[in-house]
Amino acid sequence: MATWDEYDLEEEECPSCGALYSVRYKELPLKDKDSFHCQCGELMRSWKETGMYMYTLIQNGES
Repeated sequence: MATWDEYDLEEEECPSCGALYSVRYKELPLKDKDSFHCQCGELMRSWKETGMYMYTLIQNGES
């Protein structure tokens, strides 16, 4: 059975409100088209590739 790797990436801060997220990347067997929006609504990333980004809130922003 195939396994798909996961990687920890650098933390990302929302340019709009300052919320801080940890980011992981998971490889997938097929292309994933998706996006991530901050809790304030700011688009932080969109992708269409054989992997996906997973965001976990570390610290709330100021808005």
